[in-house]
This record gives sequence, C-alpha cells and structure tokens, in this order.
Amino acid sequence: MKDENFLYYIIKYIYILIRKNFYSINWYESDTKIKTNKKNNYKKSKIKLIIIKSKNDINKFSLNNYFEKYKFKLDRLGNKINFLVLVDNKKELLSSGWIFFGKKWDISEIQKKILLKKQYLLFDFETPLQLRKKGYYTLLLKLIRDKYKKRILAIYSGSNNSPSNKAIKKSGFKFVRKIYG
Repeated sequence: MKDENFLYYIIKYIYILIRKNFYSINWYESDTKIKTNKKNNYKKSKIKLIIIKSKNDINKFSLNNYFEKYKFKLDRLGNKINFLVLVDNKKELLSSGWIFFGKKWDISEIQKKILLKKQYLLFDFETPLQLRKKGYYTLLLKLIRDKYKKRILAIYSGSNNSPSNKAIKKSGFKFVRKIYG
C-alpha cells in the first residue's frame, strides 16, 4: 500500500514538472493608443455585442443552451464578471467570452496567480463548432476593444492554441509575454 501511494506521488510530481516546464500561455494586451476600426465586414444591425451582467439578462437572449451546457458558469455573473456575447439579429449566440474587473486572477491552465494592475481580463472564449472559422471570435474581440477602448484589456491563450492566438493578434491585441506555470 505504501509503495502504491509513493508511486502515485512520484507520477504526480513528474506530471507537474512536465506541465510547468513545457506548457505555457501567451499573454496579450490591447493598446489604448490604437485607433479602432469602426468599419467591419458585418452589418451592425445584424450582429452586435451584448453584455450580460446578471442572471435576469439571460432570458432576453437565446442563451439557455449555453447555460444548460455550462450551469456552473452562472455563478460567475455579478462577481466582478460579465458575460460578453456576439449575437445575430435572431439573438442567437455566435461567439462568447467573459470579462473580469478584479485585481487577482488564477490562471488555472498553468496554476499561477497574477495581479492585474489596470487591466480588465478577458477569458474563457468559445465559438460553437459549426460557426468556427467564420471570423466571429475575431469580430467579438474587436467589438470588445471598441467598447472598452479607454481601458487596457488583457487576454491569454494556450501557446499551442494556434487558432485562438491568430484571432487575438488579428483583432488588434499585442503579444506581451509567454508565461509558464
């Protein structure tokens, strides 16, 4: 029994070392000096950014499928966190993410805590599978930058997540650093 526990802890320790040394995230920030582009390929009347600040706002839009899938995310609302959603004229979710207005953040992917000085942190973005590769994530990030243009926004993505990193750069965020666990 002791040997099994010892082996378990050795394997866990090795896993943590490997993850800490080989897995990283890319950290990006917006530049408040960059002028935002008001023109985009989508008609503003058909696609727009909505900000969900409370559970009551969810019923105004077709977001029930999202929160049925991710029930645990409902608790985020109202805790210095808002839900950001790109919707079409039918109020259907095209892409989504979250914004955090606090001072301390735990990056669970690398198990590291960071202090946010003046940044608002963008995190946990997702585009439904059938809507990927259509530019919705990039557009959502551009609209968020337009909305919070006087604030520094920070966003991160796994270093190995090429599609996400490409969209973040394309939307005007600048690479700042690579962070290891």
